[in-house]
Amino acid sequence: MIYTFSNSILDSLNEQNLDSLDKIWSSSKGRHFLYIDNEPNLRAIQSTYWFQHLRKSNQAQIEEQFIASATIPKRLPKFTIAADAHCFSLTEASEILSKHFTIVLENREYDAHFINAIINNYKEGQLINEHLKKGWIVYANGGGSNIPNEINGMKDRFEKNKTEFPKHSNIYIRAFVIIDSDKKYPSIAEVADDKVPLLDFIKQNAPYHVMLKREMENYLPDEIYNEISRNEDFKKAYIALNPSQKDYFDLEKGFPDKNFNQLDVDIQNLYSNINDESKKVFRKEKLTFYKEDDKKDSFKARFSRLFLSQNITKQNLEMRAKSTNENELKEILQKINELL
Repeated sequence: MIYTFSNSILDSLNEQNLDSLDKIWSSSKGRHFLYIDNEPNLRAIQSTYWFQHLRKSNQAQIEEQFIASATIPKRLPKFTIAADAHCFSLTEASEILSKHFTIVLENREYDAHFINAIINNYKEGQLINEHLKKGWIVYANGGGSNIPNEINGMKDRFEKNKTEFPKHSNIYIRAFVIIDSDKKYPSIAEVADDKVPLLDFIKQNAPYHVMLKREMENYLPDEIYNEISRNEDFKKAYIALNPSQKDYFDLEKGFPDKNFNQLDVDIQNLYSNINDESKKVFRKEKLTFYKEDDKKDSFKARFSRLFLSQNITKQNLEMRAKSTNENELKEILQKINELL
């Protein structure tokens, strides 16, 4: 995040404000950029009691950011700290700039493997990866319908302290939400019908991304299915599907165990060209994982770990994403980078 001080805020520093300024600077180094657009602004900072009592190394860093500010495009959005209701007070800025950034997932343990696969294979993920390693980004578990509780929990203290945090409470949270669409076929607009209330809530409270395919599992490159033991008939039938059919296929459950002509007509239309043998496989078999003792293992846990494969690449991720939007995965990272 690019932040800047107005001279008005520097002219009225009291002891409490000095504490906030200390917190902003110490917690922002390395993850936020202090933009100083002109020499008078630098002189105003240098003349403060706060600057004069910083270590020499910190003073030098601030002066280096003044020089580097010349390379920052003026059109880029900047977080302005000023004695103005339309900007942010030192207290507000301290809260926002010193807190970690949260990526809210429907399942933190499993979905994080997919997100990390994108981060590790795209150059747009480099900064995000650095922030993750330093604890500046954390994953949160939304648990699907629990996402509103997670977000409301982040907003709670701001709702209860309007004196110091007078703006809408969602302004103070630093979060990005990623959810599956749960779409069963492409003609559904954005999410499955039962997910519309959740998406409406998210839209009102946080930046977000809805996966274009059914679930994150549907982004696994075809090559990685070779790493799944057994399940030969199921894998063969799945790989034979066309890209759009793979996008909306329920990898955990397959087809319901009923006659094909009893399925939702849109599902029948999507899979109308597959042979009877594949229809039978998808009805009667499931993609099943096994433990070493030959007992069945958790589908979610084991399938998600396939995204840890060394054979995952940017190229095969893009190839699998291509049927809906080959740039989607890069765009997710770009959205996160813009918020950091």
